[in-house]
Amino acid sequence: MSSVKKVLLYPFSIDCPYFEGYAWAMELAFRMRASLQLFTTISATQNVKGSTDSIYHSLLEAHGHFLQHYQHEEIKSHEVKREACIIQGGELKEELISHLKKNPVDIVIIDSSISTVHTSGMREIVMESGGVILLSEDQPSGADKPHPSRTDHFYDRLRRADLYKLPENFFDTLGNDHSLFNYLRKFIQRKRI
Repeated sequence: MSSVKKVLLYPFSIDCPYFEGYAWAMELAFRMRASLQLFTTISATQNVKGSTDSIYHSLLEAHGHFLQHYQHEEIKSHEVKREACIIQGGELKEELISHLKKNPVDIVIIDSSISTVHTSGMREIVMESGGVILLSEDQPSGADKPHPSRTDHFYDRLRRADLYKLPENFFDTLGNDHSLFNYLRKFIQRKRI
């Protein structure tokens, strides 16, 4: 693995539920030892100060959700450098593509709540990034199902995601994660039953 820090980008909108996707992106950033850009836009007609305050407040809530439900002893969120990129201008998809052209990233993580709104720009987003992970909808665990472990949840979500043009060393990097072995063992055992 190279010494250059990897950069992941997670686009979000406070108008759509994004906390689960944020938590998954945080966990991926930790596992890859990457920094995480949190990308969103505000309309040119909105009050910039009030809008950015709302976005930062929402990001604090999202991080609180991550700390409460997903952080565990192996994951130390303070080790993940996060940077908010708030662009005033047009539509999220157009601004994201423009941002990617000027600021290359290794992987863009797109939540299902965003992808349903912006499917028309997927080809351009894939073209302008090092790779894209399109997360599928999170499957809620029912009362009859045991709640999956955090590792199982992370890898199950990755397994159900659509992956586009990921960097060559993506799976090698995750392969260094010892919890992957436990997940694969449980997954294979479930398939046999």
